[in-house]
Amino acid sequence: MDIPNGMKLRHLEAFLTVAQSGTISAAARARNVSQPALSKTISELETLLGAQLFERTGRRAVLTPAGEAFRRHALSSLQSLEAGVRVLKGGARTDVVKVGVLPTVASGLFPTAALEFSRLRPDARIAVITGPNRYLIERMRSGGLDLVVGRMGPANEMAGLSFEYLYDETVYLVARKDHPGRALPPVEALRRYPVILPNPGSIIRQQVMQYLIATGLTDSLSVRFETVARPVGLQLVEQSDMFWFISRGVVERELSEGRLATLDLGVDYMTGAVGLTRKFDFTRDSPADFLAGLLHRRAKDFSAR
Repeated sequence: MDIPNGMKLRHLEAFLTVAQSGTISAAARARNVSQPALSKTISELETLLGAQLFERTGRRAVLTPAGEAFRRHALSSLQSLEAGVRVLKGGARTDVVKVGVLPTVASGLFPTAALEFSRLRPDARIAVITGPNRYLIERMRSGGLDLVVGRMGPANEMAGLSFEYLYDETVYLVARKDHPGRALPPVEALRRYPVILPNPGSIIRQQVMQYLIATGLTDSLSVRFETVARPVGLQLVEQSDMFWFISRGVVERELSEGRLATLDLGVDYMTGAVGLTRKFDFTRDSPADFLAGLLHRRAKDFSAR
């Protein structure tokens, strides 16, 4: 094992306490030790690792990039060790992270981060529900969810909640690859062929209606279905001449495989922010916070595509 000789559990515990507290003094109080003793422990750990873990800025101790990378692994290691001890004591407990995922983002970023969480946190599991954004937010307010992955809710519904940006998601107009209307301008194609709209009340429905009003299509549109559900929508568009207004993440695989194609709407207001919504009083270094960190890191790769 490539672990420096002399590294002890106290080094990791001290490091994580400073990382969470943000100052040596607060961490020393939390661990009931003196500041010089805690500073010495951190210095020992940095020497053992051959890397600077904190930048000292006034009273603050801010993680360096090396410190942030080490924090994730140190936290995961201690949590796995605690889980192992619980198993031996016959009191194994599985932490459950309750996550609400908007259907329009459920097939993109989230599964990748969730699989990584499962590998790194064998002591915890994720319980996932999907539904409209407003429903998920209400479930979180009542304590039924720890995180919601989706669009930012209206300002009047966000009191006491934080929204953390992950990436931008565009609403596409899609159809099967050999759709006869693909050669037409989007407005003309929508006048000639039936369409599937997002459900009423969904945030992307608002963006779609903005486009339809701006193009004068609200009275001439032939709406046959309303859904953001991937299994239903895919079957409908692949077996008919219908167009579908839907978020990129839902149909990204089919687009990359060439099964579906998009029509260029030529507007820039069909894009919105996807992020994490959670309460301000969330617990740092909890399994839910660990999953949130994974989602943030994965989102950087996701948005760069």
